[in-house]
Amino acid sequence: MNITPSHSVHSMVHGVFRVLPRPMQSPLRRLATRGGDVGAEKEYTGVYEGVGTLLASWFPALTLTCALGLCVTAYAFADARGGGSGLNTLFLPALLVMFTPIALRLLIPTTSRIERISLLCMLGCVCYLVKVLSSPLHFSFFDEFLHWRTLDDINQSGHLFAQNSLLPVSPYYPGLEIVTNALGTTSGLDSFHASLVVVGAARVLMVLALFAMNEQLLKSARAASLATLLYMINPHFLLFDAQYAYESLALPLATCMLFALSPHQVVSVRLTRLEPLVPLLKFSRERRHGLTTDLRWITFTAWLILVAVIFTHHVTDFFFDALLIIWAIVYAAKRLMPLYRSHLVRIAVVGVLVSCVSIARAGNPVVGYLSSFMSEAVTELGHILSGSGSAKQLFVNYSGPPTPLWERIMTVSSVGIITLCLPLGLLCLWKRYRSNALACTFGFFCLFYPVVQAFRLTNTGAEVADRAAAFLFIPLALVLAIFIVQFWPTTRLHWGQLTLITAAMSLVFLGGIILGVGPASALLPGPYEAIADARSIDPQGIQTALWSDAYLHPANRVASDRINQVLLGTYGKQRVVTTIQDTIDLSPVFLSPHLTDEDRSLLQQGRIRYLVADTRLTHALPLLGFYYEMSEMGAFHHKTPIDPQAFTKFDDTPQVNRVFDSGAIIIYDVEGLANASA
Repeated sequence: MNITPSHSVHSMVHGVFRVLPRPMQSPLRRLATRGGDVGAEKEYTGVYEGVGTLLASWFPALTLTCALGLCVTAYAFADARGGGSGLNTLFLPALLVMFTPIALRLLIPTTSRIERISLLCMLGCVCYLVKVLSSPLHFSFFDEFLHWRTLDDINQSGHLFAQNSLLPVSPYYPGLEIVTNALGTTSGLDSFHASLVVVGAARVLMVLALFAMNEQLLKSARAASLATLLYMINPHFLLFDAQYAYESLALPLATCMLFALSPHQVVSVRLTRLEPLVPLLKFSRERRHGLTTDLRWITFTAWLILVAVIFTHHVTDFFFDALLIIWAIVYAAKRLMPLYRSHLVRIAVVGVLVSCVSIARAGNPVVGYLSSFMSEAVTELGHILSGSGSAKQLFVNYSGPPTPLWERIMTVSSVGIITLCLPLGLLCLWKRYRSNALACTFGFFCLFYPVVQAFRLTNTGAEVADRAAAFLFIPLALVLAIFIVQFWPTTRLHWGQLTLITAAMSLVFLGGIILGVGPASALLPGPYEAIADARSIDPQGIQTALWSDAYLHPANRVASDRINQVLLGTYGKQRVVTTIQDTIDLSPVFLSPHLTDEDRSLLQQGRIRYLVADTRLTHALPLLGFYYEMSEMGAFHHKTPIDPQAFTKFDDTPQVNRVFDSGAIIIYDVEGLANASA
């Protein structure tokens, strides 16, 4: 008897089930059966869906719940700024008020398509407004200052590619800044308010493009809305990808490109099947001409958006180049059409070539910038796995009280639920959508999710796991949505199951937020904390930077801690000397109790004119684990704050003059010291 491939796979799957414990066999067999059910999704949408349908739905009531959640969030932020406990007691419940009712409504099969789209857009916008409410008057996130400096250089000079010592790679990917500059110039908005509009519009584009792409793949508005909702539970959606940074624009553009390419397989396969009929039927020639035109427009649109992505963000570009390459390989392996005629291959080749041209531009530091970071992360992980290095202690706060137990449980549960559901979702994808090359490509990329979690054991590479989430959740959300709709088909769905799924998604949502926000809500408002990024941006630091611009004049070579660097580089318009730009680690100058000959040599190498010392660092440990550089002595292992003698030594050093003192921040003129050293 001949055994077909599908029968072989079916037998292998059930053979695996027999090895598992008996309580697990029944639900897995049911999943395997339901995984290939083409009738799992039953659409209940009406023929006409207009404004009347929307007004008669849950949308008005859910709009009020979102507004209530935003009001509670605003109160929590205001209370936290005054030192209250509102951030801890009200912030997460307010997010649940906004998320949970919408999740439940999207799960209900009878919800109309227009209501689903409206709810998703509203949830995306209110999540963005949470970030805006955290700092409604000025930039506060660390990365925002880096890109503000590039934007300010463009505004002042009218030219691209000016040097940015805070983030040298930023001027070579100015897509976000170009759009912001254009909006600000034409509308009269200042840089901050123009950035709010640009990132807000990008957020809406991201939600719409995700829904449209998922709907194209899954052929169901309900499944597409669930996949889009599940993307919103990734740790970076709420805050990180709502800040003014190049990923916030590049990722929506790249998703829009995937939406434009999603019908590629259907169009190209239909075109291939029509070719034998062209000599026989006139209507086939006309149909072929229409499909050829569609394919050309798809290719042109993809090229246009891809070029925009390439000149907006390097990591987004590299990720989607890799996705296009794997997609083309899967497409070729399925023999959907001859490889040499595939437009998908041409798009991938053009994307790689333009990326190489961008990388090869004179002065572009992106290769060294990314390779040095990744090599350090991989090396540290290798040492941990080999036993020659110690793993980072998870849930440990470098300053203040330890992470509460309930936050640890929610974080672990969030990652655990996703990891456990991933194999089941991949099984459903294989049984239901394995004929679609893009869906199979998404399944392949999902395998990297548990892999990147290993980097959380490292100090250097922990950021890899966080930043990868924004990209990996695009395929991951689709796979999880397939699992939900196949395992709980609409014909058998009841309120108990709806409650269970909604509760699970809410848990993953909160766990992801805790994972993304970090220790002590470092990205959210509150009293000053040492080296805590947004929590360290305060009026005293801003006023000091503005004073340096007014009285010291711009472009002086300045050295300082992590926070005052970005303030002096933006508000102060100074030339900050950094490790990433100048390959000089000046932390020993600030950390050593005495000014040594090596410290003087460092000042001379960096041609430092001013040192900025923040005495508040002598009273607290750094929330992020380091004061100046991740490579500084004692980084991530500081037990006591900086010795006050490390700063007061400058007062006793000849040729060093104190030119500014705010009470906490002191500026020293060390030009005489540098000249004496020379």
